Amino acid sequence: MRKFAYIPLLIFLVVLTYSSTAKVSYVDSLKEALKSLDNRSKEKYETLIKLAKAYSDTNYSVSLEYWQEALQTAQKIGDRVLIADVFHQIGYTNMNQGEYNTSLENLENAAAIYQDIVSLKSYAGILNDIGLIYRNWGKYDKALEYYLKALDISKAIGYHEGVGMTSNSIGQIYYYREDYSNAINFFKEYYNASKQLGNARAVAGASNNIASSYLELGKNDEALEYFLKSLKIYDSLGISIGVAIIQDNIGSLYYKQKLYDNALLYHLNALEIFESLQSPARICYTKKNIGEVLLAQGKIDRAIEMFDSSIKIAKEIGLKDVERDSYKFLSECYQAKQNYKKAYDFLLDHMVIKDSILNSESIQKLEELQAQYENEKKEQELQAISSKLKTQRTFVYVSATFIALLISIIALFYLENKKKKRAISRLESLKNYIFQNFTQNICNLDIIKTDKSLVEPFNNSWDLFDLGVEMGNKLSFYHFKIGSYTICYYISHPQNMPCCDIINFNIYNKISKFIKDNGEVNEKLTDEIHQYLKAETLLKFFNENDLILYPFVLKGKKILSLCPKNMALRQFGSFIYYDNSQWMNIREGDIVYIFGGARDIKVNNELRKIVKSIDLLEFDEQREMTINLLKTENLIEDVFISAFKV
Repeated sequence: MRKFAYIPLLIFLVVLTYSSTAKVSYVDSLKEALKSLDNRSKEKYETLIKLAKAYSDTNYSVSLEYWQEALQTAQKIGDRVLIADVFHQIGYTNMNQGEYNTSLENLENAAAIYQDIVSLKSYAGILNDIGLIYRNWGKYDKALEYYLKALDISKAIGYHEGVGMTSNSIGQIYYYREDYSNAINFFKEYYNASKQLGNARAVAGASNNIASSYLELGKNDEALEYFLKSLKIYDSLGISIGVAIIQDNIGSLYYKQKLYDNALLYHLNALEIFESLQSPARICYTKKNIGEVLLAQGKIDRAIEMFDSSIKIAKEIGLKDVERDSYKFLSECYQAKQNYKKAYDFLLDHMVIKDSILNSESIQKLEELQAQYENEKKEQELQAISSKLKTQRTFVYVSATFIALLISIIALFYLENKKKKRAISRLESLKNYIFQNFTQNICNLDIIKTDKSLVEPFNNSWDLFDLGVEMGNKLSFYHFKIGSYTICYYISHPQNMPCCDIINFNIYNKISKFIKDNGEVNEKLTDEIHQYLKAETLLKFFNENDLILYPFVLKGKKILSLCPKNMALRQFGSFIYYDNSQWMNIREGDIVYIFGGARDIKVNNELRKIVKSIDLLEFDEQREMTINLLKTENLIEDVFISAFKV
């Protein structure tokens, strides 16, 4: 295995030495020719382009100087196609330097010209490159938008190279979403198109991407096969940036195989080339990779240095994915040093970046490409049997509650003896109200349920209050079906509050009426419920203002949160939350979290942080960690956290 670490590098050095010597002579001749050319001539423009390309793989700064001079020449000539082409190349060079804002500005300048002169092939290419910037910023939704536009244009005009190039870009989105099988499919489409067109450099890039995906799938032999294909091509072309990228990736392969010495050698070789090219983005990625190897070797202090350096560069140029991963590894470093405060702080930093990268819009965009919605399932016989049993238990419970209420009324009557007439009138009114509600809702006892196991599409759940955490309030869970909707909600109320079931039945009636009047469930239902609670006679009579409702609605594989500040989700392996009520798609493996209990916004924010922390754990391990975190933050009283797994 060690021979493999040196032989390609030796070949590369021999080839690079020869090609560098040839390039010096070529570059010198171009520089000499440049001196005698007119500033407004197309010959000068073409010579500047050749010089810019000669330095494009070895020195970005020098290459950029020639591109800038070429732009000035193109503007003097007055040819809009030439101007757009140079804007495109300047933007691409800015991207390689990690200057993404400047890159976007130049690419958009080129796009505007290409679109105006109807140069569709060039316009498709520029859209793809703009997508690359948004991808590097972690804005996958925006990147995908540009890729799809580019793909549509390329297919419409029969631009096969553009189809392959854009397929590669879409494959990268799937790669970052950890859907490696789909990523390989798109990368192979790019590989075949490039091979058919005879574009060796593109074949090398596609081979690298395919290898990286196989590496993530643990298929190391397939990964090494494609890495070597890519390395051979880059070596033959004398492209040092390509050789460095492949060396870095082979280092990652050895890291996966726990051959840490070999991994470190390849990463360090790659870093040296990237530093000579002054490529901050590549330096950033490679330092993060070196940090991982050092961490695995137990060289914690050196690993921390690498991660710190990587984060510094990532912040400067906006590489959110590197910043996210480096924070996670820093957390592991400080955990190894038993500095748990720093470990926890860096873990929170990791989660904040992770959340900002994967927002709700990007998830929906990806779902539109692949998700297929299942038909709603009918309730099974078990649910019907369970409903009957629940009806009997609920009837007994409501009856007992009613008796307790009458006792309360008698006690109140006794205590209010001095205001006898007014008290009698109030009690008579309340009694009539209770009997009226009790009679109306007896028929609903078999409709409203409390068993969470019957709520589809969830197959597992846990609640905080099931773990022995004492709460000042009692928490009740209810759900019922109306048409295609399943209405679910928690009610937080005082322990000794009577007739909660009557309030619950009235909620059922209000929601039924709302759906009948509006034809659908939407965010306005929240206001309807709150207005009812505000006017509820029982709550007014007992001066209870501590009742809080946490509702959400299910419809097949979609969920609508009617308490967005108290809900979060784990989708596609990432933690997300929403500030507004909206329908969201959920799929197998997703987790829905509900939390709250106190009206203080600060407490809810703390609960959200805790949910973020437990989201990194396996579902069955989350409950125990939740209690520990709540005790640490002194948040035991009047709070709850519940989780449902799809």
